Amino acid sequence: MLAEARIAGASEVAWLLGDSVLAVALHGRGVRLLEASTGAERETWQLANIPAEAAFGLASSASGETLAFACSDSVRVFRTRGLVPLLATPGRALSLALSGDGTSLRWSDGATGRSIAVPSGEVRLEAPLFAKRGSLRWVPFLGGFAWPEDRLVRFERDDSVAAMSLGPFLEGRPGPLALSAQGSTVAVAESTDHVSFWDARTEQMRWRLKLTGGASFDDMALSGDTWYLATVRGGRVRLLWAYTGREVAGWVPHGGATVRSLAFARDGRRLATVGADGHVRVWAVPKPGKERR
Repeated sequence: MLAEARIAGASEVAWLLGDSVLAVALHGRGVRLLEASTGAERETWQLANIPAEAAFGLASSASGETLAFACSDSVRVFRTRGLVPLLATPGRALSLALSGDGTSLRWSDGATGRSIAVPSGEVRLEAPLFAKRGSLRWVPFLGGFAWPEDRLVRFERDDSVAAMSLGPFLEGRPGPLALSAQGSTVAVAESTDHVSFWDARTEQMRWRLKLTGGASFDDMALSGDTWYLATVRGGRVRLLWAYTGREVAGWVPHGGATVRSLAFARDGRRLATVGADGHVRVWAVPKPGKERR
């Protein structure tokens, strides 16, 4: 463990500003920024009162200079440095994503999606969008967004033009998505024990991974270089070689408490976790060796 912080209500985590800062969502109340190297608090923005209902969604621009998060009554966008407000739009999100330059926000309440210009607040699109938590992503090389829809993963450019789709996934509706640093590799949770890896440029599946030993997962993260896949089930995290599924490490980062969120630093050498015990922790990830697909 490299760093930790105690934060009541911590629910999601993201890396910002060249992986020097962690953004921690507060279960719909606001956000707190931490020094990634020490866990020390930098700044906090939160609603005056504890919300009656939680909200989910935390995302940043490619540089981490712009930050979006869900509150119980709204979705808000801030400039990261100084937590300067840029946009507040009413509604309770379940999943959201920011464009690479931070000028476009797309979010879903689980049934309806909206695409909004930042900071003008102009609603560019409102349409059905059944994105679940963690399933709406920005795809850098495409210049658009991706999310599961029925038995496909749909890609749509920021101008709301459908670009392509992956699938169909015959065993059921795909779950969370995870992307490489440039978005050319997309990891799709096909079920609780299968992950497929796709080349978004060619729309072809590159390989498919089945977790071994009866293992399963609720959520996952992919390192930017695609070497590692981190999965979580309850309170246990497993670090796997993404190409083979071989376990590199397995541990309970929060003493058995449920892991609510996990995210790789952009270089893949650190992994941040958020636990239901109210701790945010940063873990060292081994340097890739000679593992081969």
